[in-house]
Amino acid sequence: MIGDPLNRVWKENPEYIRRFYDNLDRNKNLCDEVRYILCKALKSAGIDYAHITARAKSLKSFCEKISRKKYNKPFEDITDFAGVRVVYLYSSDRKEIESIIESEFDIEEKVDKVSTEHADRFGYGALHYLLRIKKHHSGARYDDLKNLVCEVQVRTILQDAWAEVAHHLAYKQESDAPLELQRKLNALSGLFETADDQFENIRVARSKYQEKIRNEITRDKELSLNNEINLDSLRGYLSWKFPDRENMSLEHTSELLKELERFDYKKLVELDNAVGRAEKAVIAYEKKYPPTDDLSGEPCKYAAVGFVRAALLFVDNGFQALYESEKLREKRSEFNDLVIKRV
Repeated sequence: MIGDPLNRVWKENPEYIRRFYDNLDRNKNLCDEVRYILCKALKSAGIDYAHITARAKSLKSFCEKISRKKYNKPFEDITDFAGVRVVYLYSSDRKEIESIIESEFDIEEKVDKVSTEHADRFGYGALHYLLRIKKHHSGARYDDLKNLVCEVQVRTILQDAWAEVAHHLAYKQESDAPLELQRKLNALSGLFETADDQFENIRVARSKYQEKIRNEITRDKELSLNNEINLDSLRGYLSWKFPDRENMSLEHTSELLKELERFDYKKLVELDNAVGRAEKAVIAYEKKYPPTDDLSGEPCKYAAVGFVRAALLFVDNGFQALYESEKLREKRSEFNDLVIKRV
């Protein structure tokens, strides 16, 4: 059944419906393009993020909005036909994310709803942009999108969680809530802010631990490689072993850790011996059969995690049995003579 706002718009301004659909594909393409640019830029900058989502405004939402706000020129006044949300992990990354957005796009408007929150508002806001694809981009991929505006929201993962809860409760400001709930909501808001700070503290502590492992291996390789393998010691080892390769996200490193545990790698020295035996073979294999970048589809080098997996495919029978296809085995066999035999 057609909802009341949509039905009303259809009866009163059917040209709005037609124009909405005329622009829908362009708005979807703009969402995809802005998301692609942001994913690639944040990945290149080494910024961990929870997710980057994109959505083109639905017809239902469009009709509800123009029915509620009585726009005279909805296609000029509404700015969120295309929307992208960046949800990142650590508050200290915000400045760099701002810099990336402001260098990658032409900014029409920037509103910091975190800093400018009114006194009677509770919870977290977000950083909001209205932006366009830069004018210097050219070609069929961009020419149809340059004059369109995209709304981008930037939030930490806890800011995003708070916004979702607040949206569900439908409290736009503190005075909307019953008095008996206001204190609880304010206390909860404070806990979210404290948790954001603590995540940042843990991140700093983890970084220091990984740096410590890296430095210890540099000073005394034999002693330090006897450390047990855990997520942070593995990150430290990977950054020491592969300083010129991308050190993958915690999620990818965690997946590798589970695989190492499955095949009974307990200490860094055991992993280092396996990687060392296959190192020349992996480099030769990578040169002939390079992996492809997830975003661009272009040939690239293995990230640190990928290099370790490729090495284990050369030297670990259990790893081969579980992960190696017949086609991969045939390609790998070309380089078996470069593997150092176990002594």
